[in-house]
Amino acid sequence: MKKIFFSLLFAFAVLKTSAQAPPIDSLTKLLATTNEDSVKVDVFCQLSFYDQSFEHGLDLALQGLALAKKINYKKGEADCLFEMANQYSGISNSPMALHYYLEALKIYESVNYKPGMGAGYLAIGVIYNEQGDYKNAISYFRKAESSKPGDIDPASLAYGTALLYSNFGDTYALLNEQDSALKYFQRSYENFHAANEEYQLNLALNGLGNVQFNMGNTELALGYYRQAIRNGIAYNDTIGLSATYLGMAQLYNAAGQNDSGIFYAEKAMFNAQRANVLKNVIESGKLLSGLYQNKDDKEALRYLQISQAANDSLFSRQKMMQLQNMFLNEAEREKELAEKEKKDAVQRRQNIQYALIAVGIVTFILVFLLLSRSIIVNEKWISFLGVLGLLAAFEFINLLIHPSLAHITHESPFLMLLALVVIASLLIPLHHRLEKRIKEKMVEKNKKIRLANAKKTIEKLEGENKK
Repeated sequence: MKKIFFSLLFAFAVLKTSAQAPPIDSLTKLLATTNEDSVKVDVFCQLSFYDQSFEHGLDLALQGLALAKKINYKKGEADCLFEMANQYSGISNSPMALHYYLEALKIYESVNYKPGMGAGYLAIGVIYNEQGDYKNAISYFRKAESSKPGDIDPASLAYGTALLYSNFGDTYALLNEQDSALKYFQRSYENFHAANEEYQLNLALNGLGNVQFNMGNTELALGYYRQAIRNGIAYNDTIGLSATYLGMAQLYNAAGQNDSGIFYAEKAMFNAQRANVLKNVIESGKLLSGLYQNKDDKEALRYLQISQAANDSLFSRQKMMQLQNMFLNEAEREKELAEKEKKDAVQRRQNIQYALIAVGIVTFILVFLLLSRSIIVNEKWISFLGVLGLLAAFEFINLLIHPSLAHITHESPFLMLLALVVIASLLIPLHHRLEKRIKEKMVEKNKKIRLANAKKTIEKLEGENKK
């Protein structure tokens, strides 16, 4: 299984992959020199992402996780859990990968971190895809696509989009919808170049090669495969190389060129075993068994046994049951989240309506008192109604902007409090001006009422004296 990209989560996006190799040296140097623990966590994640040795890559992610927990760096915890999942994904241990992807996703959701949520949805979609559930795979890819944040740099967004589209392409290729697959692989290729990033570019190249092969365009397919090989060698990407060599072996096998088919199938097997990509071990083993049949039956049997052993490991009954239970639990959790969001939205609309009604009532009373020609109002009542109106208006604004504010601040208590203080600092002077103006109008109105009443009293007394 391919690694799921989430470098857009990293704080140090300046450490871009060079044209020839991942920035391992730069990251290692930064890890040794920085005094910021949160930066160390991010670097551990990046080093784990580039490491395909599993044990060392997993150890790097675990070191980052321990440090993130120590400093209570929630996003860092999720990032490290995500990288642990990537490592298990790389060795085709889908239950463990899904477990850690879900743990990371829960934290991303709790802090409303959209890039992480999108990466989580993409990862779950990939696992659904590998289990043959293409409908749910596409559904999660769509969720990942809709979670793309608008507040990250274009290069990181383009790179994440490139990997998302390569997964769309894989799924449509498996559905034998070659036109849709070709469209998404081309988009993936374009986004890799827009990001000026070539790590895992072979995902798009392999996809384009496979589609062209399936459409009968052998020379085009070979051109893409050769580019993918150069990319895989440049980045020591054994996972990608196993897929590329397998594609080439299948192409030569279809063309009846058995020797070339065996040559590339054995390369595919070597890299698949080295990276422990069981799916590619199974496919290359089956292909080699067929190619050696009637040529070297002993080798044919050996490769068939290797393929069957990998198949038993990948699709064991226990693993499948684990995955099904986890999928069911996640579906139930998603359902509960959707219901909660629906209830929260209804409650929020009601609260906005209540606040708006309160503002309306206070405004109506003040206007009524101002326009009334017979009611004399004490200034204390005006102050009381003014404060009540201020509180109602503040609550109304808070309810109205809360979702956007939570997204912008990632629900940081400090930032949200700061934003509300700024809003209050704007409302209070406005409230004071309005209150002063209303009091002036009210005093003027009270004087007029008292003067009018006094005139009526004088006129009444003068009328009685005349009698």
